[in-house]
Formats: sequence, C-alpha cells, structure tokens
Amino acid sequence: MPKLTVDGVEIEVPNGATVLQACELAGKEIPRFCYHERLSIAGNCRMCLVEVAPGPPKPQASCALPAAEGQVIKTDSEMVKKAREGVMEFLLINHPLDCPICDQGGECDLQDQAVAYGRGASRYDENKRAVTEKYMGPLIKTV
Repeated sequence: MPKLTVDGVEIEVPNGATVLQACELAGKEIPRFCYHERLSIAGNCRMCLVEVAPGPPKPQASCALPAAEGQVIKTDSEMVKKAREGVMEFLLINHPLDCPICDQGGECDLQDQAVAYGRGASRYDENKRAVTEKYMGPLIKTV
C-alpha cells in the first residue's frame, strides 16, 4: 500500500487507487464532472487538476493518475487554483450561469462549482452558440 502526502498530511492508500481517491481519503474535496467510480476513467473535464511531485511542472488530472509511493500532492496551490479557474471559464463559454429555462431549477452542480472554483466573471462576452434550423427529415428537430 503506497504512502503519499496530500497537502502536508501523510496517508496510506490501497494499491490501484488514483490520486483523486487518495485526496478523498485525506478529506480533501476535489471538483470533478466526468469522474464516476463505476465508470471507466475519462479524464476529459480537467476540473480535478492537482499538483504532483515528482512529476511534470504542470497540474495533472487526479482521476486518471495512479497513486504512487512518495508522491507529494497539492490540491490548493496557486497553480492549481489558476488552472481550475481557466478550465471552468472554458466550460462556461457556451453555458450561461443564469439559466431561467434550465430543467435543473437552481440545483445545478455546474453553477455550484462555478461559484466555488471559477473567477466569477468570464473574459468572453460573445453570444452563446446558436443553432440554426436545418431540415434533416421529418423525425429530426434541430432547434
């Protein structure tokens, strides 16, 4: 069972655990959208970024990174915070946070995480993606 350090706390994790699971065992909350314990690892939302040493000098997706002996993981460093803000801003480019017609009715994980991990305001003020009506047959509606 590998021993590693998460934000200064040394923990021991089961063999085969990911860095995300190790952080959860250490009591750290890691934001994520695409990770689910019963599904294969996609790692495509990039919200679960953490700083890991030894490793590359950039944040890594904790859901797809195996926990290893001697790793030092930082979940709240300035680099990690900036990376998460950038990822959240990118995810919100085509998604308004004031969703008056959304089926979630204010119970939206995206909104909650945008408030917790985002910048609060986007640098992008273009119109959101608009789909034009396109006839593809009587059974398909595009608007």
